[in-house]
Amino acid sequence: MPRLAPGRWSGKLAPAAALTVAVTLAGCAGPLPFRPERQPFGATISAAVRLTDDRLQVEIDTEGYRVERAVLVLDGSTEVAPAALVPSGGAGPSGGLSIGLGVGAGSWGSRGGYSVGTGIGIPVGGSYPRGTTLAVFRRDEAGPPPWRLRVKVVGVEPVDVILDPARPGA
Repeated sequence: MPRLAPGRWSGKLAPAAALTVAVTLAGCAGPLPFRPERQPFGATISAAVRLTDDRLQVEIDTEGYRVERAVLVLDGSTEVAPAALVPSGGAGPSGGLSIGLGVGAGSWGSRGGYSVGTGIGIPVGGSYPRGTTLAVFRRDEAGPPPWRLRVKVVGVEPVDVILDPARPGA
């Protein structure tokens, strides 16, 4: 590894350091800017919007729970299905108590002897991987903002999230 002068970044290490900071901050990120008026029991749902020339991309964060259905609701009743609904592959919550029992036997010396051991492992903390789902809608089908996104997470009642890019703080 190259030696660095105090207080200086090497040209080769700067991109790696920036990537490390970005990954660390992403793991600590809070909910996305748009949330339902009332969170459903059993999950926390949030969303973010990105517009391209012909697509409306909606990132849906469910803290790792699988999105069963996501549609835009127009005029109170007409539903527009996404062109694609792509999960990020995040698993559910991890961590918790882990108990293990081990028994071993062995001998030593001329008289022999036995050894028995047990153990309990407790992981420190638990984590929620950033399991998001990307819903991609055709912009011409979505219409003008604000949009009403109806999200159904497996095992949780559906909720509506108002997506308004013009809303301050979003």
